[in-house]
Amino acid sequence: MKMKNRNKKAQIRVLETILASFVMMVALSFVNIFATNPTSPKYEATELQKVGYNVLHDLDEQGLLARFVYNGEWNNLRAALRVTLPTDVYFNTTVYDLSNRKLDDATVFLGNSQIFTNSKNVVSVTYGLVGSTKVGAAYQAVYDPRIVILWLTRG
Repeated sequence: MKMKNRNKKAQIRVLETILASFVMMVALSFVNIFATNPTSPKYEATELQKVGYNVLHDLDEQGLLARFVYNGEWNNLRAALRVTLPTDVYFNTTVYDLSNRKLDDATVFLGNSQIFTNSKNVVSVTYGLVGSTKVGAAYQAVYDPRIVILWLTRG
């Protein structure tokens, strides 16, 4: 008699545990429905600025940004930005020298101008390049600053 009573208690405990787990899963699912990511304009702009700066910095660390800018490889710059930026981010890039003269003949962008005029959040990231190295008989550093301005928005 004692053995049957113990088995029933153990079975009830297992059922209670399964039921409690089920209730917790339903509660977590219910809470997850109402949890939203912050979408305030300030948060979105800060996130886009970080993404833009990180992309330009990574390209510069790899030596690609200076090569593209100083050699006028605008199509390569566009392709590199398309690959490294998230797919829902549109960009427009302009390169200036120190006298504020626009250097990129072709416009380096993804998207159209209406995306930037109609968007809630458009951020600007400014990145400076000091110079480049020219390969001749030996490596030679050339001081020729460039300013890269990257405009970003989400589509």
